[in-house]
Amino acid sequence: MINDKEINDFQEKSGFKIPRHFQNFLKQNNGYSFNGGVILYSLDELEEMNESLQVQMYQPDYMAIGDDGGGLIFLMEQEIDADEIFVVDISDYELETAFCKINGFEDWFSGGCLIPQKVDNSNTESDKNGNIYLVKLPSNGIKDLVKMKQIFGMDIAMSELLKMSKTLPCKLMSNIKYAKVKKINTRIWRI
Repeated sequence: MINDKEINDFQEKSGFKIPRHFQNFLKQNNGYSFNGGVILYSLDELEEMNESLQVQMYQPDYMAIGDDGGGLIFLMEQEIDADEIFVVDISDYELETAFCKINGFEDWFSGGCLIPQKVDNSNTESDKNGNIYLVKLPSNGIKDLVKMKQIFGMDIAMSELLKMSKTLPCKLMSNIKYAKVKKINTRIWRI
């Protein structure tokens, strides 16, 4: 358990503004791990995880409060009354393309931090799904493959990715949103 002084000292030292609902959670739990991999960060983990995930580079008004252990990050606005959680992909912190938005932190936590399935009823070009193929070896070899794995949040062993890259063309990912690939492509190199 932590107290108001510890939270205030942390906010002053780190520059983060922790929403009141997450402060209440920290006072009662100071971090939590659910079966299935969902983790809500403790006060000690907040600064380190936000720095590691580079949240402030892409969403300076938000902070990561946890993750699902599989590539989804939970963001909350750094406002005292913030109560929404944006579930974003680790490779795309844009709120407009968030996996989903959850209203009500306390209800979400008491319900087990379940992540609702995103419902997509639109037919716009940016919402279409497609596949990503590797058609030629990257110029920097394994270094670029590692970078691709990280940027796309690929859930595959590096040895398997190397094996796949020896038989070109090979499918790296299925059913990825066109908008996500287009956005990622503006942040990465041409291979």
